[in-house]
Amino acid sequence: MNILLAYATYSGGTQAASDFLSQTLTGMGHTVTVKTIGEMTFEETLSYDLRIFASPSWDNDGLEGQPHIDFVNFMNNSAGKKFENKPCAVFGLGDTSYGHFCGAVDIIAEFVKKAEGKLIADPLKIDGYLFNMDSNNALLTEWAGKLNT
Repeated sequence: MNILLAYATYSGGTQAASDFLSQTLTGMGHTVTVKTIGEMTFEETLSYDLRIFASPSWDNDGLEGQPHIDFVNFMNNSAGKKFENKPCAVFGLGDTSYGHFCGAVDIIAEFVKKAEGKLIADPLKIDGYLFNMDSNNALLTEWAGKLNT
């Protein structure tokens, strides 16, 4: 399967998680292209068999639990465009000490649904990735198995 893993990051955690997931999926026999969402247009995402979107949750404009600003821009620029039932998946990093834990995951998953994308696995929310990488990488590995359809 030819997979796009499009992410955004502020502190490097989502990039590290994306790199780990890419290596895991490559080890399962897939071809994985990893890019920042800021490098992508909606139309470019359509050429892949699977699109994985990854974002941290952040406080944007006083709203807690928002996607990275590059995802906000991508979604705004993609308004009205359709995935036409193409497979998609979403994961994100967050911190359960905030009121809107991994809110970006919910927002991006809703964007995928509105754009008529097909979520092939439950969105994955990861707590404190950099503080517990071993167990969080185990979660990513398990989740990767659900994407292997």
